[in-house]
Amino acid sequence: MAITLNKPIVDEQPAEAPTAHEVARFIADGDKRPTKGRAVSRTYRFNQVFIDVMEADAQRMGQGNTDILKAALTAWHNMDDNTKNHWLLESAKM
Repeated sequence: MAITLNKPIVDEQPAEAPTAHEVARFIADGDKRPTKGRAVSRTYRFNQVFIDVMEADAQRMGQGNTDILKAALTAWHNMDDNTKNHWLLESAKM
């Protein structure tokens, strides 16, 4: 029993070689680290009273200011809307 294979159709035209710029861009894109889970740098302005509260808690807890902000945002994310509105009004008083 013999198997007959079909010959593939090959394009006889030579493929265009990529330019040096295209090669360099391909290599650079491959060398980049994935951005998933990467921290993004942001800048915010706080009144001094908020900075004092954050630094006092960071020192008391032995954590950094960023960790205190992350914890506060985690708590905020888990609050219901009524509690969020309450703390928005309270923060305006500070």
